[in-house]
Amino acid sequence: MSAPVKIVFFTFLNGVSRNIYQVLFNLYLKLLGFNNEVIGTIMSYNLWGGALLALLIGFISDRVGRKRIIFIIQPLIVVFAIMRLFPVSTWYLYLVSFLYGGLNATTRIISDVFIVENTHNKNRAKFFGMNFGANMLTGVLGNATGGFLGDLFGFKIVMIFAMILRLFAIFPLFNLKEKKIERGKFVLDDFQRKVFWFFIFSTASVGFGAGLFIHFGNVIFYDLFSMSATLIGFILAFAQLGTSIGAAFSHKLGKKFGAGRLLLTAHFIVPVLIFFLAIVREPISFVTIYIGRFTLMNMVSPIFNTLVLSFLPYNILASSAGIRNFANNAMRAIAAMIFAKLAVGSEGYFTIFMISSVFYLINALVTYIFYKNLNGRDMEFYNH
Repeated sequence: MSAPVKIVFFTFLNGVSRNIYQVLFNLYLKLLGFNNEVIGTIMSYNLWGGALLALLIGFISDRVGRKRIIFIIQPLIVVFAIMRLFPVSTWYLYLVSFLYGGLNATTRIISDVFIVENTHNKNRAKFFGMNFGANMLTGVLGNATGGFLGDLFGFKIVMIFAMILRLFAIFPLFNLKEKKIERGKFVLDDFQRKVFWFFIFSTASVGFGAGLFIHFGNVIFYDLFSMSATLIGFILAFAQLGTSIGAAFSHKLGKKFGAGRLLLTAHFIVPVLIFFLAIVREPISFVTIYIGRFTLMNMVSPIFNTLVLSFLPYNILASSAGIRNFANNAMRAIAAMIFAKLAVGSEGYFTIFMISSVFYLINALVTYIFYKNLNGRDMEFYNH
């Protein structure tokens, strides 16, 4: 099994267990009597952990080795995830969610870096697409089976079982050969600086826009349409199935239509779809738009990662991804607190989606600037 395939396999095993847990957790809190304000605050602490801890661990992994870090944090993720299921108090939930979120976010950072350092220009876009597609496919399996099994056996027991399975995800990485990290100073040229700042600003604007609603899809469907856990799970699974297929073939779409052009087009369509989420309250139409937005925005993520990470120096990849992750999760954490205050009835969700559409539009404008600076460089990864 080649190194990139091992990484994809890790992503798949890790993601199935994570998504079974995630589709049930907010609903589990609802059953325990926690309201949207507390649930939003818990998510905010989870995201602040992803921002601060993952940033720190990203810098450390550039110095001590990414593989060593992943073997340390994976068992801790399982421990903190299970601890969240036995809430002694709200502050206990906030603290454990902070730790869980920080370690959970780190696995994504390190797997992206593994892809870059174990591929080359001719196959990197392909394996980024496969890895992201596998991640989305885990959402399909996790959301569908998680909701169904939760209704069948009980939320808590299913989430504990899912986290125990997550321990096995690190097995494919045992024989992964890690490249030696070069020490020394580095200097970004003018184009690399532009790429880096696009990396951060795009992430921050999308992070805030997404943080207003994306983590609460299960709560939104429950509040607006009183859907069951099983139905919610299948809706989220269908959204991720479309994304998985699109992401897996993103390198072919990028070759046919132009990677930069495809990224730009998707980023301009998404704000329009979010605007419709603000005003549509017919269940089938709402679900269709929700799935379309999710699929379109996420299927171009492999293109985003390929075009950005390929142009940054290898010896700062984890640090750069950590900074990007900080911007992402910090903005999502702030947005989650706003969700907690606004998510009261249909009118509150109207405001949430309207604000979100504005920030996605900002991202589209930032992407346009990045696209103008690419000057055809995207063909280096998609003309094979």
